[in-house]
Amino acid sequence: MKFATNRRAVIRLAGLAVALATGLFSATSLTYADSVKIGVSIPTLDNPFWVNAVKFAEHAAKELGVELTVVGADNREDKQLADVQSMLSAGVNALVVTPQSTASAPGLIKLANRANLPIVIVDRYPGFDPKNADAPYVAFIGPNDVTAGRDIAQFLASQGAKKMVGIGGLPGSSVAEGREKGLREGVAASGVELVQYVSGGGESEDNGYQTMQNLLSAHPAGSIDSVWCYNDALCLGAFRAIKQAGRSDEIKLGGMDLVPQVLELIEQKTNMVFSTGGHWLQLGFGVMIAYDKVKGHDPINDVVRLDLLGVNSANFAAFKQQFIDNAPPYDVKEYTLTNNPATKSQTFPLATK
Repeated sequence: MKFATNRRAVIRLAGLAVALATGLFSATSLTYADSVKIGVSIPTLDNPFWVNAVKFAEHAAKELGVELTVVGADNREDKQLADVQSMLSAGVNALVVTPQSTASAPGLIKLANRANLPIVIVDRYPGFDPKNADAPYVAFIGPNDVTAGRDIAQFLASQGAKKMVGIGGLPGSSVAEGREKGLREGVAASGVELVQYVSGGGESEDNGYQTMQNLLSAHPAGSIDSVWCYNDALCLGAFRAIKQAGRSDEIKLGGMDLVPQVLELIEQKTNMVFSTGGHWLQLGFGVMIAYDKVKGHDPINDVVRLDLLGVNSANFAAFKQQFIDNAPPYDVKEYTLTNNPATKSQTFPLATK
């Protein structure tokens, strides 16, 4: 089974489960013989990162005997709200949700609260801890964005970067702020000059291309030698702009998400030298935590920040074998309290062996 691909994966959306006729079936009343139905809502299905996330979530669900329903919100808050309402009406036993925005998170959590169903929040921190009184939820799981931002900067520095520009994410989100904080910590620790930091105005390849064109105009040959990118989509656009400008030999790039196109460029030993990620696994980890909660087990930790896997040309082959060409080399059941009460973690390590 391939967990990353150069072709757009076809996502099979499972049919919504029909609620029991009484409508009184609660998550906590399940026995081990009952089927667990988990609804998953993510921002989009049309993105390589989320394609990989859904693949691993489906892998985890299959290993646990979970019936999974996955819905993409098309990057719209109103559609995500409607999707979650539909899944609740259809009789899921738990939800795993990546909120479209921080502002929309409380409403989604309160929908689950009113239905008396567990909800796990993934990737985008809602701005408050799980045990808050107003909108409690089971757990948050997402990347350690500060560490990720720092790792990108420090790897570029290890490759000789001295004058760096940064292309950030959309202002105002916890993810963008965390990665920018890591960038600034990384350049400070490495003695690198951060020549300019700008928001990409979006987080797509086209935005990265346009932003890098402007940066290249502002910083002629010899004035910058590296580009830190909030994500790999921005990095791909920046890579294209740099190549068109004939400056590939002088400028190295690093980003985050481990998307297939960037991994190809790393494997080919281009000036795209680094990406960090593996956090597409977080969606499956969220399914594992939700499954345990349905089975009566509170999470070991209700806030999980994943330290990510950095990939460069030196460890690319091992990464490809373990995480792209095959399902991750771990037994999902061994990391669930339901199947292994002695487990110390409901997530497995992101590392090459």
